[in-house]
Amino acid sequence: MAYVYGTDEWEKAYLAEVERRKTTESKPYIVATPEWTAEFESLVQQDGDYREFAKEWEGSVALQINAEPEAGLDEDIYILMDLWHGDCRSIRIVPRAAAEKADYQITGDYAKWKSVLAKELDVVKAIMQGKLRLRGDLPTIVRNVKAATRLVDLAGMVEGRFPDEMPPEEKESFRAWVNEMRKQFGV
Repeated sequence: MAYVYGTDEWEKAYLAEVERRKTTESKPYIVATPEWTAEFESLVQQDGDYREFAKEWEGSVALQINAEPEAGLDEDIYILMDLWHGDCRSIRIVPRAAAEKADYQITGDYAKWKSVLAKELDVVKAIMQGKLRLRGDLPTIVRNVKAATRLVDLAGMVEGRFPDEMPPEEKESFRAWVNEMRKQFGV
């Protein structure tokens, strides 16, 4: 059954999938999966430093990870963070149309995002250098650099495996699961 993003039905089914995968998948979770984003969401929601740094922040942020077929990502993945005055209301993998409605969208190649999570690449510097593309108001991002940096720090704290580092059979299983998620959730 295909769910429609933005409905209570979609949200309920998505959260059920997160819980199902938390019981069937072992840690460390694969980066940019619903169970990994749920761990990220929990860290952000519990982090006092983030709340303090982001108390003036208003707006949703979408992260677009460009397709990388060799890593098992045949299509782009979109992660939407619903952030408001230090509160993280949710972090979800969403359909492209939902990500495009975000107040800010940061787009980059898989390898760049991997470098960001490994703390080899500073997200704000990467935006300013054109290594990541920003749609939205750069001065607002710069004014909230501590909040942006803290989000990246927290994402880096979520133990994760990268698809390009998986053995071929696991990568194919991941690819099949992603395709099923796209059918069910439109992501």
